[in-house]
Amino acid sequence: MSQSSDVDVVIIGAGAAGLAAGKAARKAGLSFRVIEARDRIGGRTVTDSRFGAPVDGGATFIHFSDKNPWTGIAADLGIATEAGNWRRGGYRAYADGVLEPEDVELARRQGRNRMWERADEVDFDHDLSFAALVEGADDGVRQAAHAMARGAVGEEPDRISVADYLRLYEGGNLIVPAGYGTLVQRYGSDVPVALGVRATAIDWSGKGVAVTTTAGTLRAAAAVVTVPLGVLKAGSLRFTPGLPREMTSALDGLGMGALSKMILSFEGTRLGATPDMHLVEVAGRNPGMSFEMWPFGQNVVVAWYGADYAREINRLGEDEALRHMLDRLVRIVGPEARAAYRGGVRYGWSADPFSVGSYSYARPGQARARDVLRRPIGERIWLAGEAMAGKASMTVAGAHQTGEQAVAAIAAKLRRR
Repeated sequence: MSQSSDVDVVIIGAGAAGLAAGKAARKAGLSFRVIEARDRIGGRTVTDSRFGAPVDGGATFIHFSDKNPWTGIAADLGIATEAGNWRRGGYRAYADGVLEPEDVELARRQGRNRMWERADEVDFDHDLSFAALVEGADDGVRQAAHAMARGAVGEEPDRISVADYLRLYEGGNLIVPAGYGTLVQRYGSDVPVALGVRATAIDWSGKGVAVTTTAGTLRAAAAVVTVPLGVLKAGSLRFTPGLPREMTSALDGLGMGALSKMILSFEGTRLGATPDMHLVEVAGRNPGMSFEMWPFGQNVVVAWYGADYAREINRLGEDEALRHMLDRLVRIVGPEARAAYRGGVRYGWSADPFSVGSYSYARPGQARARDVLRRPIGERIWLAGEAMAGKASMTVAGAHQTGEQAVAAIAAKLRRR
């Protein structure tokens, strides 16, 4: 990369939002540069094949597939998808490694339905946290809320807005046997990206923007900033002048969950579980985590874990964290797992400096914050990513959507010159 460059738009980040922005800029005839701090594209989508088969360490599901652009993108690229959801292979519920009695698990399933019935009274003006939503309810309802918050959002239930979660798109899911990360890599393979280049500051005091990077300064008419919400909140990217007060308030109204994964490799056994089954810790110490057994028949188990428990585990060294998770699995399936274990890898998103979390959530009473962050800053900086995607937030689809929208707004602005 040259020390300075005059382009129409500089795009910071090459996850789904940045790649979509780059493609949209090229289609609109804009000159552009894409920079990425990581040594790969894809952001929080990454497929790991070190154990002989593709496994997603980040995003897994093409949510609301009937309206999700990645459904069509996969078809266009010839990458197979199939219907699937988190429980497509069945599941067993445990409390500290002990199988839950059927009547207790039935009460929890019924409690989940009653939890959503309570949510019917919640809206943006009458918002609650998930913890407050189930306050005073029976154990089944409260456990359903805690499991949903920690297992789906990756956060503690007292921190998550019910109203924000309720507005998300609904619909069936698709899964990608070759890996969602593989799909995003293929999609972005024709976008020119400068890898290993980190943006440290954006000066928007003049007519355009000057982006200071670890490889020099880029000057452009506008910028699309697609770094994750966690990075924005951490202050790793300095703005001059500082962000408007409404933007900083909106950032304060959102948080990043800590949903993370460990991929554990085994040899010579199925540990009494069938492919795609989830063994779920629903109660006891550190509930709301699960083991996905043998996805697509592969010789791996994927541990899903979130919230403060994940933050604690992700602060450990990787080897210690893997031993801890193997111990949890052994409590469920027995010592055979330890003998068959062949190694593992952690994707601890809360400790990743390039994301500082898995994906966004709104705090109680702060669901409108996402809409504020979509507004342009000085008519030359646009924020893009899953955190700004409204009904499509918390998804790769939302990131893609906002990247395209940002470039469309910039192209319209430049045409008005």
